[in-house]
Amino acid sequence: MAEFERFSVLLPRELAKLVHDAVDGKQFAVESDVFIDALEGWRIKQTIRREKLQRLRGMIEEGIASGSEPMAEDEADQIIREGRASLARNAAE
Repeated sequence: MAEFERFSVLLPRELAKLVHDAVDGKQFAVESDVFIDALEGWRIKQTIRREKLQRLRGMIEEGIASGSEPMAEDEADQIIREGRASLARNAAE
């Protein structure tokens, strides 16, 4: 059986309502189940983020090891601008 530890949290009213609605709507048996589910989702998201960063770092190292010429400063700035624009578009979807 899993060991449990008690936490006391303060939530903004709108988030507290979401928790109560999830229990009242029978999505979860008790409030703590809502938090467990949310934290498990957060843990999965963090694992995926960490794996993506590791792959990106590997790709960067591979690029550096390939011996290609370094980018000009304006090329790096353009790539950064395009990346930020892409992130903004994805966030808006």
